[in-house]
Amino acid sequence: MSRRYPRFCHLCGTPLALVERYLIYSNGLVICPTCESTVPRCQRCALPGRHLEWAGGALLCPSCRAQIAFCACCGQALLETAYMIGDSPLKYCQRCLEERPRCDVCQAPINEQGRSLPGRHGESYRCATCWAEAVASPNEAAPLYQRIFLLLPQEPGLTLPVLPRLHLCERALLQELHQQRRESLQPGEEGAASNPHLLGIFLQQGQEQDIYIEHYLPRDLFQAVAAHELAHAWQSWQGLEGLPLLVGEGFAEWTAYHVLLALGEKRMAQRLLRRRDLYGQGLQRFLTLEQHQGRTAVLAAARGSLPL
Repeated sequence: MSRRYPRFCHLCGTPLALVERYLIYSNGLVICPTCESTVPRCQRCALPGRHLEWAGGALLCPSCRAQIAFCACCGQALLETAYMIGDSPLKYCQRCLEERPRCDVCQAPINEQGRSLPGRHGESYRCATCWAEAVASPNEAAPLYQRIFLLLPQEPGLTLPVLPRLHLCERALLQELHQQRRESLQPGEEGAASNPHLLGIFLQQGQEQDIYIEHYLPRDLFQAVAAHELAHAWQSWQGLEGLPLLVGEGFAEWTAYHVLLALGEKRMAQRLLRRRDLYGQGLQRFLTLEQHQGRTAVLAAARGSLPL
């Protein structure tokens, strides 16, 4: 069987019979020595080519241009390592992760489309993605909050006689309110030494009930926090004081999980499942109890009348 040999340089068309040697790359590209030394190369695959283009600060061949990812923050081509955060499909370069401020919600680096929010205790940040979904005003928050309140009796089955007043506030106020509540607890009381959940807080003084939620949270996170704090309001109406944190916070997360599923917010519900702190541990305990004994057992455990 005769073997076929290349006849022309694939880049310039020079007959290979006129040159002393030529090169054949693993992908079948055949080039003459002149093209080997003069033609620019793709910065990703290192192959020479006549149809390279600049994209994200890199010179790329069409094949690599179609395959490569670009930093979601600065837009630079990710020629080597690409970094991802949480369950987001977006990818980032190492420089942006190390040098730029991070979003206080998702930890993504901040670019020009993000926002810096001034506050009494310094700035907080929202990336472009979180800012695009941010609940920015009481007028935006009120219908979401009301919808969750009306949903609770059906899913997961909690009835509140009164809707607590809603306040959107900066993180500094949430920290202060958490500190005040912790200082009001008696020594040894459950929760006195716990780390505060800084996205929201439920407070009751006499018959007055208030829920504070950090402003400019993305819509799905706002709904999760609202459901969580409304579960605490239900606990208060039930007279459930001094519950272990695993029970109190786990039940609130269980409530938020079911509310999110009912609202179609499956991605945020899955994020609750991935938590490994006390909130996530409590959620898993309540979900296991629900799976084996049903919601009646869950409500009994939430009231402290059934071991979790």
